[in-house]
Amino acid sequence: MPVSSVQPAPSLAHRFGAPLAQARSRFAGSGLQQFLQWWGGELAALLPASWRAVFAAGRARVLYVPAEGEIELQLEEGEHTLPIGRFAVAGADEEAVDRREDLRARVAARLGAQRAERPRWLMLPAGQVLRRTITLPAAAGDRLRVVVGYELDRQTPFRADQVSFDCRVLAVDAATRMAKVEMLVLPNERLEAALAALGPLASGLHGVDACDEQGRALHCNLLPVERRQAPDHRRLWLNLGLAAIALIAFAFALVQILDNRHSEITRLQAQVDRRHEQARAVNALVAQLKGAAEGANFLTTRRAAQPPMLAVLADLSARIPDNTFLERFSEQDGQVYLTGLSADAASLVGKLQGSPLLRAPALSGSVQPDAASKRDRFTLAANLAVLGPAPSPAAAATRQGGSDAASP
Repeated sequence: MPVSSVQPAPSLAHRFGAPLAQARSRFAGSGLQQFLQWWGGELAALLPASWRAVFAAGRARVLYVPAEGEIELQLEEGEHTLPIGRFAVAGADEEAVDRREDLRARVAARLGAQRAERPRWLMLPAGQVLRRTITLPAAAGDRLRVVVGYELDRQTPFRADQVSFDCRVLAVDAATRMAKVEMLVLPNERLEAALAALGPLASGLHGVDACDEQGRALHCNLLPVERRQAPDHRRLWLNLGLAAIALIAFAFALVQILDNRHSEITRLQAQVDRRHEQARAVNALVAQLKGAAEGANFLTTRRAAQPPMLAVLADLSARIPDNTFLERFSEQDGQVYLTGLSADAASLVGKLQGSPLLRAPALSGSVQPDAASKRDRFTLAANLAVLGPAPSPAAAATRQGGSDAASP
């Protein structure tokens, strides 16, 4: 009975390696990449040197550089490379095996706790990698590695299963829609020999890079995907968690700010409503005061337009003869009423017509004789004279006071 073999589930690196490589191939050499590189360089130049060192440390990697039977340990941070030390490569005897097993511990101790977390790469010298520049349609960026794999038979003397290769886009011509691509090919024999020279350090590699003739890194990865060290995502998840916490705190702060603004608006609206109520009450009081002032002004004006009563009494006293006695003197709505006894009541009208303070004097009703006093009882009415245009209330009050002072 045949036994079915269970295939292990592909890792995340296998599952997402090809799409990410396609995305990097499409992005490499594009105008957006060139703009971002220029912009990032300009922004980095504005930062202090200490800050630039911190950002460069985040992109640092540990390099294993073969050098005459030894491994030189280097730390690459941006464009700067810092030598750390050299380690002898063990031989094949039993004592050398013990030294090989101890090599990883000694390298980790030399790097330190912080540098030990950096990705580790094998740096091959110039001449180990076959480089060839070809021109491909820009539309091949989505499947660049597949297209380059087909070009290996034509461009190199190797088949695709005999080499490890990588490719990078050097430039893209938007007019012709053609891309200049560089093929980087490393025969499997050279790769295995370089990995064997590392001994136990080869199991923790993140990639294999190479140098050009000037000693600069090509920034390619010639290590097969299945042999690469899986990246440690703990820092990534930590950063994502911190970013989520920061977003939640920012959202909470925004909600709190909005709530504070709403509470402040409610408080101010209540304060405005109270001010409106007070303003309406003040307006009502102002209207009442204005009405009272207008009424007082009207009375004052009417009073100022008429002669003072003391002056009218003084004028009547001067014009009424001695044989006339007044029993009643009253004023109503600008008219003066005189009631009394007189020996010659008919002559009173003529005597009062010459008064400057009275107008149109006339007897009201019939004249009746009084047997007890042997005089005639009369009632005489006259209009108060208008002195002229109504003066201002202040002038009228002054005039009224002056008249009262002069009346005695």
